[in-house]
Amino acid sequence: MEATTQPATRPTVGRPLAANLPVWVLVGAFLGILVGLLLGTRASVLHPLGVIYSMMLESVVYPYILSSLIGGLGGLMRARAMRLVHASWAVYLFLWVVAFGTIFLLAQAIPPPPPPIEIVASSEGHAALSLLQTLIPENLTLALSQNFVPAIVVFAVIFGVAVQSISTKSSFLEVVEVIRLASLQIWTWVVYLAPVGVFALFASTAGTISPGMAGTLAVYIGLYLIGTGVLAFVVLPLALSAIVPASAREILAELRPAFVLALVTTLPTSALPLIQGVAERITAQAGHDGEEAKDITRATISLSYAFVSLGNYFTALFVIYASTHFHVTLDALQTALLPVLTLLSCSGSPSTTIAAVKFMSEWLGMPSDTVSLYVEAMTITRYGQVALSVAAYAFATIAVPFVYFRCIAWRPMRAAIALAIGAALFVAVAIGARALSARLFPAPSTAAMLERTLDPALVAGVDAVVRRTRPQALQPIEGPPTLEGIRARGVIRVGYGRDIVPFGYFNARGDLVGFDISYAYALAHSLHVRLELVPIDWETLEADLTAHRFDIVMAGVYVTDERLQKLQVTNSYFVSPVALIARAHEARRFLSYDAVAGASNLTLGALDYPVLLPLVRQLFPKARSIVLESYDQLPSRPEVDAAVWSLDQARAWASGHAGFTAVSPSGMGAPLSFAYFLAPDALSITRFVNSWMSLQASSGFHDAQVAYWIKGRARASRTPRWNLLDNVIRPALP
Repeated sequence: MEATTQPATRPTVGRPLAANLPVWVLVGAFLGILVGLLLGTRASVLHPLGVIYSMMLESVVYPYILSSLIGGLGGLMRARAMRLVHASWAVYLFLWVVAFGTIFLLAQAIPPPPPPIEIVASSEGHAALSLLQTLIPENLTLALSQNFVPAIVVFAVIFGVAVQSISTKSSFLEVVEVIRLASLQIWTWVVYLAPVGVFALFASTAGTISPGMAGTLAVYIGLYLIGTGVLAFVVLPLALSAIVPASAREILAELRPAFVLALVTTLPTSALPLIQGVAERITAQAGHDGEEAKDITRATISLSYAFVSLGNYFTALFVIYASTHFHVTLDALQTALLPVLTLLSCSGSPSTTIAAVKFMSEWLGMPSDTVSLYVEAMTITRYGQVALSVAAYAFATIAVPFVYFRCIAWRPMRAAIALAIGAALFVAVAIGARALSARLFPAPSTAAMLERTLDPALVAGVDAVVRRTRPQALQPIEGPPTLEGIRARGVIRVGYGRDIVPFGYFNARGDLVGFDISYAYALAHSLHVRLELVPIDWETLEADLTAHRFDIVMAGVYVTDERLQKLQVTNSYFVSPVALIARAHEARRFLSYDAVAGASNLTLGALDYPVLLPLVRQLFPKARSIVLESYDQLPSRPEVDAAVWSLDQARAWASGHAGFTAVSPSGMGAPLSFAYFLAPDALSITRFVNSWMSLQASSGFHDAQVAYWIKGRARASRTPRWNLLDNVIRPALP
């Protein structure tokens, strides 16, 4: 949001502070990048300051949206309003089509994200209801609290139209106008903090962002500035010259003061009075200079500010970029709804786009960092955003009166030339950038899980040996199954499972890694004993534990009634729904359990585990079930429609195998619980492990393992990222 700012009382070098604000913003950005490169990850301490600035930008968005729309629409007379709607809808539609056509053309330069690694039916089932809640203002307070921007806009439009028929509305409209002006004033104060907020955001980003991410952000900013610049200074002036008695050059000359003022202050509202004057002069030259013409011009510029802020609509380009950046796939319905939700979310001032990004990132399941990334880029893209919005306000404010009074000087060739020039430029940019997409947007590794390793700090403190012999070849453990017995031997023998992604498996280097393997190392470290890792045999698991061939089995083992009766079982450390691994292009056919269970022509695969294969036959009695030695066989087994596993294991496997998706169908039933298993008489060890696991959870160790092994997030590096201080300045000191 922005306000028309007056010159500051303290001039700086003969110029008002507002005029120097872009310079200070650039200085803040430059210093932020410099500090980030100097300090590296240490600059992340400035991130909260940038977040505070972003929150302040959002603070007056909703009062402004409500007051602007209600006041602008409520002040119109009903009859004139209806005639104005008939005259303006085609102009608005043209501007919307041009804006979103440009956005989708430029978006072709951004490669689509890979197929989704995971689809959960529960979220799919509520998608329609959630969408209706974002569009229908059932409860304004709820919409405000949950950031349903479209519902707020719909409410304001309906309320504003209703106010038109109220005879005693003048006092109410005065109050609404006071709220709007107060919101603008608060925004003005926040704008002057921009250099500090930009400094903090750029310092944090420059100190932590990877070079690959920085490159893709530069691509988005370049596309944004090219799109907004060409539309503002080429396409729209040429198209406007096709219906009014003025050339594109004359129109730009008339609007030059408006562009300069708006770009210097980065406040589009500062240009509105100038645009209104230009529109009135051009309309008067066409023979319409009466009071009605002035009323129509004033109403049009007010409505244009609410409905044709085309620069704001380039938020859709950011959403498309963010979907690739964060690997979030937009389905056909979401892509189709993106222009509609953008129109409803981005009305009015540029600052409303921050709330819109927050709303759309939540709607599409993007991470919370999406808003911060947008605000960082907005420090540069704001200038294109402002320029295009000013051009769109001028287009509508000049064109609508000509349509209203039916005095259009129609020259279709100019309109065709304008659209052809814009389309050609945008297609050329998209093709050129897409040709470099392999370098600019590197594809995610298809061997992500195979590249993961144990935490070096965890491994360094444990003397471990990994055996690959069958457990029957091992002698039973001597001594009592107690903590004292383990400490007396100085070694704990842990059973692991082969190819149990992500709990225990061999990575690309041949090392045994995984969630449970990390826990095994941590347990040995806590007991100050050596670690012996031995593979389990699923068919003899209970017998081997009873014979004391293991102290504990940590192998992604499911909890069952039989195991609960025969063995000591720790508290469950993880729960995951039953899921299917399917080819990505067929994944959505498995979203309903009833549909899958009722199909008789399906072939489902499963590992030959004592729990998994019987579960498949129980859940899907009509399907043909086959045994797979490993799910790595799926790419070469086209006859297998899907494979059954737990959702988190399926997700981890799919993250390392392009073209496959983990699907969690609705109505699947009880989830699978994971626990560690011990011998029937190892009661004291079981109690100790339960207490120890609670400590690991409270210390953050459990969450760290879930983040790394289950959710696939990068492990926090203990080595500071390259920075000038550690890598250049300190080594150069004597």
